[in-house]
Amino acid sequence: MGAMTLGNPTSVASTRSLRFGAFVIVANLLLAAASIAALFFIVDSTRLPEMAVVLDSVKFLVVGGLAAMAIRSGVLGLRETADGSLRRRGWAIAGIVIGAVFGALTAGSLIATTVLALV
Repeated sequence: MGAMTLGNPTSVASTRSLRFGAFVIVANLLLAAASIAALFFIVDSTRLPEMAVVLDSVKFLVVGGLAAMAIRSGVLGLRETADGSLRRRGWAIAGIVIGAVFGALTAGSLIATTVLALV
């Protein structure tokens, strides 16, 4: 389960957790920019709220899925590093925190967008 890096065994799950955390940040930035660009170029203002909800839903699915993978890999990484035989426990914690924070922010954004579209 561990990879060797210069003689030091490391947790593969912890590394994956941090990578998924980085993917969460990149996907969030790219999808937010794409959503803003798409909303900017919509000429029909009557469909603006529906389009915002659709775009935010897509962002929630992508970022939420990546966040779930970051958290899942992080928990596995914590289990692998619990006895101290494998390294990168901090990477697992970072992946869990990034996944949880961005997942919660994305869910909150979808809820706020949906509520504002219904009002």
